[in-house]
Amino acid sequence: MFELLKSMGFALIMVPVVMAAILALIYVLGGLFNRISKTENTSQ
Repeated sequence: MFELLKSMGFALIMVPVVMAAILALIYVLGGLFNRISKTENTSQ
């Protein structure tokens, strides 16, 4: 029973951590592509 509660708690902690990591990755990639497209537009 304790093992089940421990795994449930671990899952509940990991879900927002993983979601935050994915959102941060999307945000960083978006900013990176935005900078790349800005530099391409200015060079033309």
